[in-house]
Amino acid sequence: MLASRTPSALVVGAVTLDRSADADEDGARPGGVVHYGGVALARLGARTRVVTSLAPADAARLLGPLHAESIETAARESRATTTYRNDYSGPEDRHELVASSDPIRASDVPAGWLDSELVQLGPLHREDVLPEVAAALRGYKGLDVQGLVREARPEGTRLAPCPDLRHFLPHVHVVKASEAELAAVLDGDTLERFARRHAIREMLVTRGARGVHVLSARGAWDLPAPLVHARFKVGAGDVFLAAYLFFRVRELGPVESAEAATRVCAAKLEQGEVPKGFAGG
Repeated sequence: MLASRTPSALVVGAVTLDRSADADEDGARPGGVVHYGGVALARLGARTRVVTSLAPADAARLLGPLHAESIETAARESRATTTYRNDYSGPEDRHELVASSDPIRASDVPAGWLDSELVQLGPLHREDVLPEVAAALRGYKGLDVQGLVREARPEGTRLAPCPDLRHFLPHVHVVKASEAELAAVLDGDTLERFARRHAIREMLVTRGARGVHVLSARGAWDLPAPLVHARFKVGAGDVFLAAYLFFRVRELGPVESAEAATRVCAAKLEQGEVPKGFAGG
């Protein structure tokens, strides 16, 4: 049975300007893990806070939607706002990093937020969230590796192993990667050996319409995704991890939490955001 208390949640990472591949600058939308994960957690019922980094000129545009959900924000002033150009038209999603925000440090987290019950770490580029942040926070922590394995080069953004990933792993309980990102995460290892070598308690590998692979100390499971018309794909992985962490701190096991998170994610894929008051479990 789900615990009746309302958990406190903290999401850390750059809020982004998301552009579609065929849109100009005026067509950019708020995005990033702190947007999609933060809104999902708030609508699931968590007391939600966000620590982020962005240029002051973009604060009203990008933080306004979070404030509308009663999400508290602590925003580090940055020289630039993280900006992505996203293309979902082909067989593989493409994410081109256009601009990067300044790093988020442990000192950017308000002292009263360090004990949040669940923490979603969502770096969107390699210098977004420093490993010291993961070490400083004391809740049930999940890391989405997506920004860590994206390497910005003059010829374009590509997936590649990240040396700093190992500095995060001792401090988190859950690691989430998409199937496309997995090779860059494992860097030649198998999933099982990688999890064992880094003492990772739970790993989630999202596989789009094919569901999710869950690996924990209790075993491994392939769970299907609900059949949906996926009209709003951007941010789906962020919502999945947010919902998974939410149900884990409400005392569901890994499989039950992943199953509930797939239902939350399906609602986001169909409607663009998690509906207000959506239970999911």
